[in-house]
Amino acid sequence: MANWSELPQELVRKVATQHIENVEDFEEIGKVCSDWRSATKDVNLCPSKNTQLPWLMLVDPPNSPHRRFYSLSKHMFQKINLPQHDDDDDDDDDDDHVRYFSSKGWLISLSMKNRNITLFDPASGKLIKLPSVPLNMLWYGDWYDDSYLGHFSKFILSGIPSSCDDDFTVAMMFDGNQQLAFWRPGEQKWTKPVVDFDINWMLDTCFFYGEFYAIDHFGKVMAFGSQISNRQPRIVVDLIDQGVLFKQTNGMFYLVQVESKLLVVHRHHLLLDNHERNPENTNEVCWTICFEVFELNVDNGKLKSVEGVGNQAIFIGLNSTFSVEASSGKRGCKPNCIYFIDDNTEYFQEDAVLMGGGIDMGIYSLDEGKLIERFYEGPSQFCFTTPPIWVERRGNM
Repeated sequence: MANWSELPQELVRKVATQHIENVEDFEEIGKVCSDWRSATKDVNLCPSKNTQLPWLMLVDPPNSPHRRFYSLSKHMFQKINLPQHDDDDDDDDDDDHVRYFSSKGWLISLSMKNRNITLFDPASGKLIKLPSVPLNMLWYGDWYDDSYLGHFSKFILSGIPSSCDDDFTVAMMFDGNQQLAFWRPGEQKWTKPVVDFDINWMLDTCFFYGEFYAIDHFGKVMAFGSQISNRQPRIVVDLIDQGVLFKQTNGMFYLVQVESKLLVVHRHHLLLDNHERNPENTNEVCWTICFEVFELNVDNGKLKSVEGVGNQAIFIGLNSTFSVEASSGKRGCKPNCIYFIDDNTEYFQEDAVLMGGGIDMGIYSLDEGKLIERFYEGPSQFCFTTPPIWVERRGNM
């Protein structure tokens, strides 16, 4: 029987760099023996395909120094220490509440006490501090209590920050109307574009071929240009005008780039009355009933319905919406599916029956047109501040 641990380090390194596409498989190589671990120590895994399954960041106590991340492929947990926000107060109160979002594999955290906003890369530990949001920018700017964190709904990065390149922009969706503001490295404050048309509760934002695109509650898609401060946003398409929507919907809209296409995902919700819910068996409660997917031509504003996304899987939640190429084997995600988590904050923050979000999670098959399974029903699932969120995998994390 061959002793695989005696393979030359050069061969192990070659296999790791040229043939490993999955982070979990790469990590397993280093566990074989010390020689294999040494051979792969300095290898920076950068898969040629976007096949890395994201982590599901779970819920832990607000003052915990770490968060647990759940691996869909290995069904295991990993603890990652998170940066602690500096507290300007002199007391020893450690009950500061922090809300988390994610984009491009980075975590975005907001502190309630001193309103710090921080970008954090779990893979490298790098920190980037962003300007705080003045209270007078918020819808209820004179409030300063637990509701402060509720003014923020998403953060989206245009690209992955690096040590040698600060060419990226952060888009922030905030306040009661979920407006947009933008920030670039070196700027001292957030920039709000001047919009000369009505925006009704923005739901999602996506960076697509050099421009930020956003969609509101009525299905109006707008583009904000490549130079945020110098260009007026423009309406790309209105789903009501095109007959896709006939009235306000109880669902959610998402924008996501899948390969070279910009897709609009419509999530339909079934809102149950209190007497229809069974608080003793919350696993039976599922408000997401179906999804529709449309391809948007940003040049002419035309939409067309698509039956699916082929060998891709879409991940939606309180993170920036993204897609992953399905890979074969037990560790791959399911193709032509939507992995969704609870992001209906308007309801779970106000209803104790909903336990703080985290119930409405599952995998929806576009082929079968139905929810086919749950991907997680373990502990640390419910939280009023930040329910579980997807965190993309980029390299060794």
